[in-house]
Amino acid sequence: MAGRSVLFVDDDPFFLEAIGDFLDEQGYRVRRAADGLEALKAVREEAPDVILLDLIMPRIDGGRVCHYLREDPRFEHIPIVVFSALAARDIVRLPGVSADAYVAKGPLQIVTKNILAAFDHLEAHGRSLPAEEAVFGYEGFRPRRLVSELLTMKRDFDQLLQTMSEGVLKADEADRIYYVNPPALAMLGKEERELIGTGLFDAFGTTCREHIRQTVEGLRGDPSTGKQEHFFSVGERRLKANFAPLREEGTYLGLLLILEDVSHLPQPQSS
Repeated sequence: MAGRSVLFVDDDPFFLEAIGDFLDEQGYRVRRAADGLEALKAVREEAPDVILLDLIMPRIDGGRVCHYLREDPRFEHIPIVVFSALAARDIVRLPGVSADAYVAKGPLQIVTKNILAAFDHLEAHGRSLPAEEAVFGYEGFRPRRLVSELLTMKRDFDQLLQTMSEGVLKADEADRIYYVNPPALAMLGKEERELIGTGLFDAFGTTCREHIRQTVEGLRGDPSTGKQEHFFSVGERRLKANFAPLREEGTYLGLLLILEDVSHLPQPQSS
């Protein structure tokens, strides 16, 4: 595989630099991404020959990256090597994970050998063998209980968002969408893979786009501003939207948008 392109995705700066530099030295053409949102952007700009992918990351985790790529005919063929400190029993609990090889995180001198072994395996066999025959570095692996418990909490929270009647949409500080649940997709008349990683304002029709932009800019610019409620129409639907800024120590980190379909309710009469 030397000479081929690798997209390495990891939110750990140490691994991102050290393993990225190692693969550079081995003759690979390496691009780096610090989370799943950056990874999707990088793949859409230039599809790599293989993806080396961490699983537990902010905004968009590795399982969702796998899911979006496997659903897209342009990228479904790209081999994915999961690079994770999770035990196998925890990996299967992350929905959407569909990898071709698995490498356990560990000491750098061991990890680098296992990554090359995984790449050699894919070079020799492609994606033809079951993934359980391409597992590297898990001998004597001890799963961390805290990580397992956090995954359980995340799974339960994700299930709650999936089943609630309100639409939920999250965008980062650059107004890129990184989460949207099924009710929000139905209200906006969109598919998940066409929204994730795209601009927040592009999700809405031209008639209300500028109003939404002004609302978000106001929330971004004024740390004292809290949740705001607005009404607008998308197609035949009339929606109520609650805009809630996400902040940490006064820094704007993004937006939580809660949508409710109020088409069945009478509109207030103008005076």
